[in-house]
Amino acid sequence: MSAEYETLMNKHKPAYSVETRDPTTKAITGYTDKYNVALDKNAITTTKYPLVIQPGDDYGEFWKYIGKVEPATTPTGDANAGVRQQNSARKCWHLAAGNPRLFMKVVYTGINNSETGWNNLCYGLVPDASGNNSVLNVNTDSPGYVTMVGNGSMDDANPMQNGIYTKLGIKSANAVTEKNNVASAMKINDLQLRINGLTREIVAAADAGINNELDKLVTSAADSDAIIGKINDYMNDGVVGIGKNYLLTGKRKELNNIYADINEQTTLRSRKYQFVFYVIVFVLLVIVYWSYTSKMSIIEQYEMLRNYVGWEWWTYWWIVATVVILLIASTIGWDIKGYIITAMNYLTDPSFWTGQLWWVGISFLMLIVIFFYATFKSFFSGIGDGLTNAVTGDIGDS
Repeated sequence: MSAEYETLMNKHKPAYSVETRDPTTKAITGYTDKYNVALDKNAITTTKYPLVIQPGDDYGEFWKYIGKVEPATTPTGDANAGVRQQNSARKCWHLAAGNPRLFMKVVYTGINNSETGWNNLCYGLVPDASGNNSVLNVNTDSPGYVTMVGNGSMDDANPMQNGIYTKLGIKSANAVTEKNNVASAMKINDLQLRINGLTREIVAAADAGINNELDKLVTSAADSDAIIGKINDYMNDGVVGIGKNYLLTGKRKELNNIYADINEQTTLRSRKYQFVFYVIVFVLLVIVYWSYTSKMSIIEQYEMLRNYVGWEWWTYWWIVATVVILLIASTIGWDIKGYIITAMNYLTDPSFWTGQLWWVGISFLMLIVIFFYATFKSFFSGIGDGLTNAVTGDIGDS
């Protein structure tokens, strides 16, 4: 692409307006323009300024927006307004000539539009409009506008003449030659787009380390030779170092991911058993407080517990149930707090006991009664014996 781009750029140079200067003072005495001007003429539309579209958008299929022009400020004075208008239009022509695209006509929108958004814009007509007379023959009176068409002969012996185009070496007396020249000149823009696309692909494939430098290249994409040279130099000189850096960065990312995984798993495990630890501490505190405040001696407390539990404690259903609950709680972890809060909300909600789910509440109460009865059977049996004695009248003999 570099060789093809250089060949085309040498063959079709921009048709810039050439300055003429005084040999002694070096002051600009005039211009050898490569174009002819039509002042206050608008070749874009049949209206004074383009309608329907927004300023800065392409108009129709063939008129392409080139850019915004900074209007000329010299020479000063109302008498020189026409000269300033032509100097501003010259800037528009230079924008069009330096653009990678090829244009048949160039229009400067001027500064006298009633819609200020249309001031100082530059538009170009692409060669695809050839043969479309409804586009080529527009010539509307528009104050401030300037329509420009390239001049020069069709002398094939002097290919630097530009004819009607913004690039030199296009127009030819031979229609086939001119068609080939137009096609080759239009390749410049195709190459420019391909270069820009490749540059952006490199930016996308690269990581943050080189994005800033390549963004600068994309910004200056008008100079494709410079882009190609800089990319080649940059990538060829730094490819080894870049490869090593990316390999090292990748390894570090993998290690960081492993460390993060380990820390996360350790945290989850610690939180999972945290709740069990709190339950055990709470139970121990309750037992110690009960023992401390009890009027019974330690030996009496031990005997009482031994009578309740017995030696075959492993056969008691509530021991098994407690172990199972602890195992479930240790598996669920601290998340069981949410379940406990939900259960408490149900238990404290009157509709849970009296509403449509009254049978659930009654069943729950029955389970609680059964649990306490099975756990403290000897206590309840003692109360039962006392009540029986009272009914039979034997309480006085006991």
